[in-house]
Amino acid sequence: MGETQIRPLTREDFEAVLALDARIAGQLRRGYFEKRLAAAVRHPKRHLQLAIEDGSRLRGFLLARGADGEYGGSDRAVVLETIGVDPEVQRRGLGRRMLDGLAELARTRGARALRTQADWRDHSLLRLLDRGGFRVAPRQVLERAVHRMPLPATDEEIEAPPPKVRPLRAEDFDWVTRVDQRITGRNRADYLQRKFDEVLQESAIALSQVVEDDGFVVAFAMARIDPGDFGRAQPTASLDTIGVDPGFSGKGYARAVLTQMIENLAAIHVERLETEVAGEDAALRGFLHAFGFRPAQRLPFERAP
Repeated sequence: MGETQIRPLTREDFEAVLALDARIAGQLRRGYFEKRLAAAVRHPKRHLQLAIEDGSRLRGFLLARGADGEYGGSDRAVVLETIGVDPEVQRRGLGRRMLDGLAELARTRGARALRTQADWRDHSLLRLLDRGGFRVAPRQVLERAVHRMPLPATDEEIEAPPPKVRPLRAEDFDWVTRVDQRITGRNRADYLQRKFDEVLQESAIALSQVVEDDGFVVAFAMARIDPGDFGRAQPTASLDTIGVDPGFSGKGYARAVLTQMIENLAAIHVERLETEVAGEDAALRGFLHAFGFRPAQRLPFERAP
């Protein structure tokens, strides 16, 4: 192997990345990389994508994105979505060099953390993260199998009237921002604008939902389908944000909005819904546990940039 160099990933690398990823993963993930490329072209400041090459031959790639509010977080972070190194040159430090390059880019963008996830059984990735300075984060990845919710068994179990749940729309932005600010005490308009763009522009499936009460949006849940992030072999839905106006708590609105989301996922044969919860958020963890979420076989990791 000759001298290697790290550079930004470009459109011209697309087919080489596909071929290299197929060698690593054992399957062709064209749809996943097409989606990530389109997102990076549309919002280049939100995406950090690197290549490492030996002469003119691609030897590795890394895809990451900016994050500053997912799962209730408040710090600006960069999320490592996927990383791959040519099997012919693995264990030569190329993966760590790309991680260091990502950290340098993250610092220039004001990020305070690098974050990712990995299956505890993916030993090669765990070794790379360890050598790259990552540590287990004080969070927990939870997941729920997707299957349609049972119908009420008796008339007494049927709410009257049932909550009005509908898909999220662009015109809901101001309402969702107000509800989120009442919950968090912070104006997260920039984060929510990015999420609206992701779920309404980048997703062909209306997963994100709101609940109306007397014509006003009082609860919401925003999710996306990850077709390959963090080494997943199958599409998985990721619940990024959920909120209920504090003045309307206790009415079952959070359960209603998630129930509709599960129904939509079941209809398109997505098998799992995932989220992350901070270790100290006992209330949210308890609600999700009651809704059927359980600890995933994935661990969250983070490091300083």
